Amino acid sequence: MEKKLMGLSYDKEADVLYITFGIPKFGIDEETEDGIFIRRDEIRREVIGVTVMDFEKRFSRKLKEVLPVSLEYDEGMRLCA
Repeated sequence: MEKKLMGLSYDKEADVLYITFGIPKFGIDEETEDGIFIRRDEIRREVIGVTVMDFEKRFSRKLKEVLPVSLEYDEGMRLCA
């Protein structure tokens, strides 16, 4: 089974959380909620990342409100920071 990586990066000064699935690469960003962007592969259209603006401010609320995004993943994913 192919291992899939998940990366997290947080810019405290800008209060932005970046999440990547697989090797970080360019894609097409779509704002799904105010300040929440889903990045998709330009060709295959699969989700390759998520950007959350004002993360710390949002995190004072319930997580479901912070990230109102449902993503599918498999048990083979690994968290890399």
